[in-house]
Amino acid sequence: MKSIRNRLSFVAIGLVAAVVGTAVAADAPAVQWKVSDGGNGHWYALSTDASIHSFVQRQQDAESKGAHLCTLSSIAEHQFVFDLTWAQGGFTNGDWPALGGYRLPGTDQWKWITNEPFTYAPWGPTEPNGNLASGAYLQMWGANNQPNMTLDDNTNSTSDGGIGINPRVILEWSVDCNGDGVVDYGQIQSGELADTNHNNVPDVCDPHVTYVQPISGPASGGTAVNINGVNFPNSVSVLFAGVAATDVVVVSSTLITAVTPVGVPGMTVVTVNGWGGEAFYYRSNCQSDLDGSGGVDSSDLGILLLDFGSCGDSAAVAPQPEPLILQTVETATPVLNKK
Repeated sequence: MKSIRNRLSFVAIGLVAAVVGTAVAADAPAVQWKVSDGGNGHWYALSTDASIHSFVQRQQDAESKGAHLCTLSSIAEHQFVFDLTWAQGGFTNGDWPALGGYRLPGTDQWKWITNEPFTYAPWGPTEPNGNLASGAYLQMWGANNQPNMTLDDNTNSTSDGGIGINPRVILEWSVDCNGDGVVDYGQIQSGELADTNHNNVPDVCDPHVTYVQPISGPASGGTAVNINGVNFPNSVSVLFAGVAATDVVVVSSTLITAVTPVGVPGMTVVTVNGWGGEAFYYRSNCQSDLDGSGGVDSSDLGILLLDFGSCGDSAAVAPQPEPLILQTVETATPVLNKK
């Protein structure tokens, strides 16, 4: 294990290194624990958004930034995070920054938010000492502005294990979604990977819809559809022209099942978490199988495009063009003027 730098030297180094990170609202600049320094290549930052107190909301806020609440796996990582938190003012005003550890209510079982093994937990004296009847979360010890390298539990009365009055948490960016061995966050900051929606997730890893089955359904809604694509997360928002679908189930990272909401006859756009752009056609009281093939297919879609939702209560019939009649025009015989 490499020698640990003293706190004063780290403050100077950390503040200089921090300028290479990108700060987001209410967050300090992110700093990387470099592999060349014996680190894991992850990025860390102190978040001090006083408007968010719930542990669940804090994790959701972290995920919206492509991060998660910080987890610890070794004394070396703990030291780096501890020193960074000190440098970024995380222990002022008696606040003890929260981590991504929590206890299951009614048990003494602790877990990391990332589901990695909870094997490193240097508890402070008499810790953990919270009421087992309620949930609890993990925080770095920092009483009276004299923090040390121990951990503490904090129990809150809210049903989701809230952070209570503590507005500070530590964020960690560790995801390598494209599997190139480098944490995505740093590649986004350097411009190596595009992030057009600025969610700290590379565009290549955002959800994408490839096609929807079936391709059409009645405007009254209620059609069960399969939404096929890539990179679907466990929690999604499925919209048809901006209206939320119902009965949404993430079957896998490539398949979502849902039921269409009420729509307006015509072509609409299906999105997953704001991404997508694939087409679905709302019919107006039309038969499902318009061409008699026994199912909804691309031929039906061609008929629907011609129908424009005007079929009323009867089966849609594609408007047929008038037959093209070629007429032969006889050449007129010149009339000779006679004198």
